[in-house]
Amino acid sequence: MSQTHEQRLTALESEAFRNNGRFSDLGGQVGLLRGAVDELSADLREHRQDTKEQFAAVNQRFDGVDTRLDGIDGRLDGMDGLLRQILAVVTPATPEVVRQHVGAPTG
Repeated sequence: MSQTHEQRLTALESEAFRNNGRFSDLGGQVGLLRGAVDELSADLREHRQDTKEQFAAVNQRFDGVDTRLDGIDGRLDGMDGLLRQILAVVTPATPEVVRQHVGAPTG
């Protein structure tokens, strides 16, 4: 059964309290500290692995978003090309060009 950090810390503290007389020597105290450090190290390794997995999931989502944005960018480039073609056709119809094709007003 996997215990949480709090549960393991509580267990270590309880053990230290029960064995207070046995841990009066330096070796016992070092052993208790070593146990606490081992537990914290295990927690850090587990947290690091969880964090890596979460970052991998986020990176995968960003890759999907990038793919969609590339598709949208392609569509916008196509629309930009169409608008440029339309402008090329419409631009020559300036008032000067219209005057050339339409007779001078008669009066």
